[in-house]
Amino acid sequence: MKTKKVRVLLGALAVMLIAWALNSCSKSDVAPTNFTTLTAEIAVAQNLIATTTEGVGNGEYVKGSQATLLAAITAAQAVSANTATTQTQETAATAQLTAAVTAYQAAVVAPIDAADLVGQWTFDELTTATVGTAVKDYSGNNHNGTLQAGHAYWSTAAGYPYATYPAPATNIPTITTDRYGKQHALHFLAGANVDIPYNAALNPQQAITISLWAKADTLPNQTSYKYFANNYMVALSRWNGYKFQFQDGPKAFFTVDHDGTNYDNQDDNATIHSLTKWLHYAVTFTSGNMSFYINGQLTYSWTTAGETGGMVLLNGAAGTNTAPVDLVFGQDLPTAAYSTDSNSPNYLNYGGYYIGALDDVRIYKAALSANQIASIYALEKP
Repeated sequence: MKTKKVRVLLGALAVMLIAWALNSCSKSDVAPTNFTTLTAEIAVAQNLIATTTEGVGNGEYVKGSQATLLAAITAAQAVSANTATTQTQETAATAQLTAAVTAYQAAVVAPIDAADLVGQWTFDELTTATVGTAVKDYSGNNHNGTLQAGHAYWSTAAGYPYATYPAPATNIPTITTDRYGKQHALHFLAGANVDIPYNAALNPQQAITISLWAKADTLPNQTSYKYFANNYMVALSRWNGYKFQFQDGPKAFFTVDHDGTNYDNQDDNATIHSLTKWLHYAVTFTSGNMSFYINGQLTYSWTTAGETGGMVLLNGAAGTNTAPVDLVFGQDLPTAAYSTDSNSPNYLNYGGYYIGALDDVRIYKAALSANQIASIYALEKP
């Protein structure tokens, strides 16, 4: 009898031992989460933050990029500190942080070759504004200009650019308040313009970037944005060279002429909702690609495989589409270049002018990268 009881007890004990063993095996099958890879990636990210700086100089990083990386580090640390984190979650967190590190490394400011800067007009030197007042080119390339009055067609009667538009008070550029609150910008109306004598350097052949600050006017009796059509901010022989303008929408718009007959016209495909505030605009062009930026951010990029080629050189005979024409801010042609001949490439009635303020105009003979555009904006923003 005792033997039978012992056997029962031993059997029960065996069952308990088997159950314990099975339970132990079940628990040991789930390996503890290994945070080694995530910990190492956090260290890499933290080292980047500690050893790099934001700024606009060569080797610095675009302003705002560190905040994005710091947010990614914080998220990764939260995953690492959570005892319930699974291996799958650790792996995903590592991948996300690695992507953030890669994005940060891509935000390094690439230097802009000083030789690519064709002209830079800040208007900071101006204390008076009369016809003939000199406008300095700060690039060192001596592409200095002068203030000029708009064509009489624009300034002698009301009705342009829309039916109820009043006759303008002046057709000469006037000094106005810039985005810093200083009197270092120019206001344009009725064809008022800056005329810069033609030079082949202002007519790059392979690529171009135009960077500027603009603040368009809110006009009396304005019922739509249609008056922004043909608002020429920068123009070298209209569509026969290149022109950067606002179109109705309103949208930024750029045109380049490849060879005297083939044109590339594109807009930034994004309505500008704060046109009457100071904004930074930039456009880049190189064969088959045109990109637009507002306040340092890419707004649209066109890839035009069917419209490839460089930019036409304006070296043709007078009266032709490729005749040299001065570079102009505020009007689509130099005032003296307009013609009343409807067969002329400079026909007056095809023209237009800018209505608003401009500041810090730059022209480069290269298509700057997105980071380089962002660095200009970061440098110049208030």
